[in-house]
Amino acid sequence: MHYSIILNPTAGNGNGSRVWPGIQQQLVENQVDFSMQATKDETSAAYFARRLATARHATETTVLVIGGDGTLHDVLNSLIANTPAHAQQLPLAYIPVSKLSRFARAYGISLDPAGALQQVLAAEASEQVHIGHYHDAIKDNDGYFLNSIGIGFDAALLNQRNQASKRQKFRWSRLAFFSRATAILYNQQPFQLMLNGTTGRLLSPKAYIAMVANHPFTDSRIQLTTTGGLHENNLDLIVAERRGWPLTFWQLHQFYRGRLASSRWAIHQSGTNFHLTTTSLEFCQVDGEPMGNRFLDMTITSTSYPFLQQH
Repeated sequence: MHYSIILNPTAGNGNGSRVWPGIQQQLVENQVDFSMQATKDETSAAYFARRLATARHATETTVLVIGGDGTLHDVLNSLIANTPAHAQQLPLAYIPVSKLSRFARAYGISLDPAGALQQVLAAEASEQVHIGHYHDAIKDNDGYFLNSIGIGFDAALLNQRNQASKRQKFRWSRLAFFSRATAILYNQQPFQLMLNGTTGRLLSPKAYIAMVANHPFTDSRIQLTTTGGLHENNLDLIVAERRGWPLTFWQLHQFYRGRLASSRWAIHQSGTNFHLTTTSLEFCQVDGEPMGNRFLDMTITSTSYPFLQQH
């Protein structure tokens, strides 16, 4: 087995570069066949993955990502987009360098890099792990996600978290969450969302939270409890509408505690196929990365990708 390593040295506030020497030492001591490429900018991970997908090494190859969920997202999408038709997909493995990795928590990957490496080396066969797929009819493009797609409040909140975490070690406190949430809601108008899911067509005229999640996750004390998981062929749709400030704050409280999906004041559906449409420009995110403001005409489905890692 050959491990083609894609390392993001700046991930986790520079933690990627700090953990690499220890991982490299373990690989050498275990006489593991590996090569490593370090990213230099935001496009490097996708570029390295594209080269691996098109090279199709004769030996068995696993792509090992050392970085954050964003790096893993870029590698996954590039591998899928560039793997030749009918060719076998290169399995993925993951060593997270941030304690905030939602995918690692959901999959059961150790948040200790040394422990995660042992899970990689101990794996004997790959398994199919469920991920999400989306097709944007307006832009006519496709993409894949490990964690979630969010529209409106969720996307704006994650964007603020990402900006804050770039400046300093960051963790949402209850006070910080509600302070930022209030500022976002003050400037955000509810939007009209047409959704087609497990119960047919439904119009949500004053949506402000809309997300499709691939698994239950906990992210810096902001939680979303869903029924699905990475080993279940299900996605979870959660939508909340603005109903006045008192009820909105109650919804945010439920969101913070991870209980919004089970709240009577939210729409929650589980399934393998959703279609979401908006009539206004809304801020969107995928796996915590901004997708910009866009009109939405998006079909979201469940699919899978091979991972070679114990959990």
